[in-house]
Amino acid sequence: MSNMAAWIRHNQGLFVALLICTALVFWSFGCPSKVTSFLDDTRKVTAEELNLELEAETARLESELDQLIKRAGLKQAELARQDAIKQKLFEFAAITAESGTFNPAGLLALTGSVLGFGAIVDNRIKDKVIKNRPLKE
Repeated sequence: MSNMAAWIRHNQGLFVALLICTALVFWSFGCPSKVTSFLDDTRKVTAEELNLELEAETARLESELDQLIKRAGLKQAELARQDAIKQKLFEFAAITAESGTFNPAGLLALTGSVLGFGAIVDNRIKDKVIKNRPLKE
């Protein structure tokens, strides 16, 4: 043991360098690098786990985006339907003002169209309510 202590005293620089290299080797190869998870701040994850989290979060966000695009499409269709009703009303008013006479058949057709559109909208709203209603057990 005294031989070893004498060697360490004589080669202090080399001994410290060996200790540092040994610590670096254990740190580099022995412990995988970890960072804080972006889904759970209390967890540390490796690069592979981080990639899995990223893929899962990307899939979730893409699904949300698809749902948003579908809802926007439905709302745009509703806007187009409302614009079509307005156009029919303007056409009826223009024909009535142009001819100076009242056309009961045109009024009936317009009323039927408006009622039909209203019934369709009402059915779609009820379908959504029924679809989103939780099942009773």
